[in-house]
Amino acid sequence: MQPILHVSQLAVTLGLPTPAGADRSAAAWDLVAVLDAWRRHLTDAGWELLVAPTPSRSRSLRNLTVNTFHPIELLPGAWRTGVFEWDPDGDEERERALENAGELRAYAERIGTRWNDFVLEADAALEEQDRPVSSPRGEVPFSDVLASQRWHAAYHYRQVVEFLRSQGALLPDALPVERLASFGLPTEVY
Repeated sequence: MQPILHVSQLAVTLGLPTPAGADRSAAAWDLVAVLDAWRRHLTDAGWELLVAPTPSRSRSLRNLTVNTFHPIELLPGAWRTGVFEWDPDGDEERERALENAGELRAYAERIGTRWNDFVLEADAALEEQDRPVSSPRGEVPFSDVLASQRWHAAYHYRQVVEFLRSQGALLPDALPVERLASFGLPTEVY
């Protein structure tokens, strides 16, 4: 599924001023695009490839998927309740619960679909307000949490793409990493 072109993205494309709050909305849609591309990469990957160690601290694609998708699963609740309770220490347990490729794909699909649905529902509200969110790092605006997760997802997405490329398993039609240039990622992939 291709993300819907949002008014803020259209404004940038046409060189028009971006509406107030559009940075939050654009970041949310960026996450839709990254998660969608990530899920496409998981579609044909066999279990052996999904659990193979990558150059990212020997983390597997399964581990990177859990580490990236779980906090995004928490974002709609953070928007609604003002609490973002991401605890990466629980990733190992979440990862172990995904025992085959189908379960991993279903996990990513469920979270990606829910995120897309949330963005469709909350898009206008994201532009209108920036709610405070309590996180393990203190109270911050929702936009900071969203921007952080956008960066985090893009950073690990590049690693997924590079690893799959090195294994000859990269899908040609997925999100090109060049589109992530404006996300402020470091030059090194790992």
